Amino acid sequence: MVSTVRNLTSSSATSKYFQQDGGHYLKNDDGALQQAKQAEHRNGSAWHGRGARALGLELGMHVWAGKFDKLLKGHVIGTDVRLGRLRDGQHEHRPGFDITFSAPKSVSLAALLPTEKHPCGHRGVMRAHDEAVRTTLDWIEDTMLETRGWDPATRRRPRIKSPSMVAATFRHIASRNLDPQLHTHAVIANMTRDAQGRWKSVEPISLHRNARLIGAYYRNELSRRLIEKGYSILPAMAGRIQSFEIAGYDKELRDAFSTRRSDILDYLEKQELVYSQRSTQIASYAMRKRKAEPVRAMLETSWTERVREMGLATVPSVTRSRQPMVLPTVPSALEIVRRAMRHLEERQSVFAERDLEALALGHSPGRHSIGEIRDAVAWMVRDGHLVEAQLRRSDRSFVTDRALKAERSVIAMMKAGIGAGAALAREEAVTAPLASAGLTEGQEEAVRTVLLASDRTVGVQGRAGTGKTVMLRQIRELAGNRPVIGLAPSAAAARVLQRESGMQTRTLQWLLTRCQGVTENGRAIEDLKERFCGSVVVLDEASMVSTDQMGSLMRIDDELDAARLVLVGDTGQLRAVEAGQPLRLLQQAGMTTARMDEILRQRDPTLLAAVQAVLAGDPGEAVELLEGSVHEVPYDDLGEKAAQAWLALEPEVREKTLLVAPTHELRRQINRTVREELAADGVLRGADARPLRGAQAGDPRAGAGGARRVHKALCRPQDAHELHGRGAAEAPASALPQHAL
Repeated sequence: MVSTVRNLTSSSATSKYFQQDGGHYLKNDDGALQQAKQAEHRNGSAWHGRGARALGLELGMHVWAGKFDKLLKGHVIGTDVRLGRLRDGQHEHRPGFDITFSAPKSVSLAALLPTEKHPCGHRGVMRAHDEAVRTTLDWIEDTMLETRGWDPATRRRPRIKSPSMVAATFRHIASRNLDPQLHTHAVIANMTRDAQGRWKSVEPISLHRNARLIGAYYRNELSRRLIEKGYSILPAMAGRIQSFEIAGYDKELRDAFSTRRSDILDYLEKQELVYSQRSTQIASYAMRKRKAEPVRAMLETSWTERVREMGLATVPSVTRSRQPMVLPTVPSALEIVRRAMRHLEERQSVFAERDLEALALGHSPGRHSIGEIRDAVAWMVRDGHLVEAQLRRSDRSFVTDRALKAERSVIAMMKAGIGAGAALAREEAVTAPLASAGLTEGQEEAVRTVLLASDRTVGVQGRAGTGKTVMLRQIRELAGNRPVIGLAPSAAAARVLQRESGMQTRTLQWLLTRCQGVTENGRAIEDLKERFCGSVVVLDEASMVSTDQMGSLMRIDDELDAARLVLVGDTGQLRAVEAGQPLRLLQQAGMTTARMDEILRQRDPTLLAAVQAVLAGDPGEAVELLEGSVHEVPYDDLGEKAAQAWLALEPEVREKTLLVAPTHELRRQINRTVREELAADGVLRGADARPLRGAQAGDPRAGAGGARRVHKALCRPQDAHELHGRGAAEAPASALPQHAL
């Protein structure tokens, strides 16, 4: 795999890392051991790139500290040029960027563990890794390395190609836990030459955006070389990243030499953190050890002992044919691109070309080149399966023909219903009650739109806190005997909508599942048709519904003869997990839409002004308005500090105070702190006090400080889900099941 492209922030820190922690070239320490380490690590370093050659650095030769340090500080070797700028008398210059190419575990084992046939490991595997790294860097140099130019016509500084890389590579053979882990740091200095030969700083946007594609390219090049050497390659997953392993190195052996990963998983379990890229990074930094890599002979002795402890005399030698192996039948590049396209379109309507290429390239490592993948993508574009999206950003993106058809179908159904319905109530029967209802202008407009419009499908665009629930309650009351049926994306949201609006509510998926026949062949389900005929169907949180789901709902609504479909939501809030933004799309296509902008939830003038600033896209102003009420604390202390602030409140204030947690990790920290404090205070005690986990957790109710004792007989599984579904703005902090925060 390849790590996220990392900005180097300090030239001295980077130089120190590679001098000491990295151990690739060392200061002049005494002793034979240090001299051996110095020679070993220097042999694992090399200069790379056209820019390096232009500076007189011989490609492939070892890296020395003096020149490397100068490059990191912006000095163009052999000239008086120093990149960067002066600020307050201090020179500022970003040193460069670190891309780490890390081989799959089985490749590391094949390259580094001694066997009967290969006492020093398979040198051919090591060479395959080195060649793959160099080839990938050449590709990055040709296609991604950029700087900033100048356009006098627009007076802007566009990104321009600058294929002149100055890089130093440093090969490591061990992880921080001293497991076999073949990886190479490629330090790309922040300097390049433009077409006129001028030395300039690197613009790294393309490097960062293409990190996944860079990793896929490296693994593909590595796999291809190993296949050519006769190794059998098996596709595998490294977390969520497509990778591969060499056949013959089973999971038991790989895990035995993956102690750092095991330590990270143990850390996540102890800290009750969900496995994700972010949480593993946190665990990795929390457990980070100072890297002090012994000489290879010492590592090999340690690794051999570990193999013997597993009951193996030596590491199994992987059988290789003398001729390149005959590849099994694999899908064509065109088929692989088609599969990758379908995978991406399920998750997002528009996807970047680089994501499509990365996914396709990782499907069958080593079987197809990036050129073949791009030829297949071009064919899909010519044939109309992929359509280039017209976006403001410069990176090329696509939408599929299937997604376009789904979006056009949804728009067509909405437009077919314009003027095709009838008012659901008499004008005077709506106007008179509204005059005394005390609604805002937006709420009143929404009620009138739903009941008096002649369109089959209408929308209500309402910001959070604008009183949508009150508006829906008014619609139910004025609809008379006409059924008003609610739908919501989740069970928790459906329960809240039913409780607060009074309308009968189900989940959207409940309806879609029961009406599958309707979407497939038009057969109506008679009992549902009887229930829905002539009804007002209200879809709440419509921004969280995908294009496919919206299309199915609109077809079902028509088949069941519902009188009105009302889409309630906010295009600025959460989007669907699956692909599409149909609520936004329908509004842009001319759907009759009432707008509710007057916020009712915040009564304090300063808080209201802050919320309005956020909605207007000015979070800076919001923070300034709340300056006296905002307390900044280190991120690692955020959960505990928030919980302590809530615990410090008086009991009656706690009952009315919300604790808002934006992540699962912070929610667990808050819950843990609150429970420990309540237990210490004696509020949670005896057999009734227990850890609260998942949907079966109870909430601490009656007692001091607004907390409530836990008792299995009083714990309803739906309580926890209900609070979780209500979201941060509505769940009371005094109810503290696992999903409440």
